Amino acid sequence: MTRLIKAELIKLRTTNMWWIFLICSVAFVGLALLINTAQAHSQLHIPEWANEPPRPGMSEEDKAAFLADQQHEKDQIAQARTAAGVAKIAANIYTSGQFFGLMMVMLLAILLITNEFYHQTATATFLATPKRTKVIVAKLITGAAMALGFWLLATVINLIAGAIFFSAEGVGNALGQWDAQQAILLNLLVYALWAVFGIGIGVLLRSQIGATITAATVYTIGTYAALIVLALIREYLIKDDWVLQAAVYIPPLASEHVVGSLQNQMGDTHLPARWIGVVVLVGWALVLGGIGTLITRKRDIA
Repeated sequence: MTRLIKAELIKLRTTNMWWIFLICSVAFVGLALLINTAQAHSQLHIPEWANEPPRPGMSEEDKAAFLADQQHEKDQIAQARTAAGVAKIAANIYTSGQFFGLMMVMLLAILLITNEFYHQTATATFLATPKRTKVIVAKLITGAAMALGFWLLATVINLIAGAIFFSAEGVGNALGQWDAQQAILLNLLVYALWAVFGIGIGVLLRSQIGATITAATVYTIGTYAALIVLALIREYLIKDDWVLQAAVYIPPLASEHVVGSLQNQMGDTHLPARWIGVVVLVGWALVLGGIGTLITRKRDIA
């Protein structure tokens, strides 16, 4: 098994795609940091309008409503600046770039499988190791190790940028808070699981181009198309919150829910506990990994 893993790492390292995906992942992390820190800044500071006096000529009713809105805004800012509030914001910042980072990991894991068929090395691989399950396990371990590298680089960037940001904002960095620590650690699990997804997809769709294009399209366009469909169903057909809560069963959205960022998109919708997202992702990983292993053991390789 050790030799198999070393062989898989050599195959991965000798392709040009891994560093291209890594550069793309870093770029997406930087872009996400800009967006998340800008949002966090607005959450931590009282807007100018909240300190303005009521406009002349306002009726007593409008003045009371205006003052109530100001107080509500100040209360929200005060809540955001508490230890718990900062920890929630920190969890989002410290996992910046997750969405596209996971896609890069998935696509690179797909290539671990499809490269074998594209370069016609699958026959030699399985002749050298007749027990195909061992080959798939080696690829899964290699994919998880690759995911660890992507997660580690993204997390280091996020921690450095986040610490600088929170220092500039005059609040703690929340690294001592469990909510932030939990988000960082669960993000590692999510990265590893998406490597498993990629291996499974690569076995199901042996075409390198077909698998990568299909996976990228479903991951990006399909994910938010599904979210829009759920919102439309909730608005016009089934007016129950469980419709929107079903978003956590969509793997990319489950990944965001695990680290707490999905709640920002869903507004006031009460989402289930984070561990539900973990269960969903583990379930998908077991299904795809299991199907991939069974297909590889039974499929003719030529």
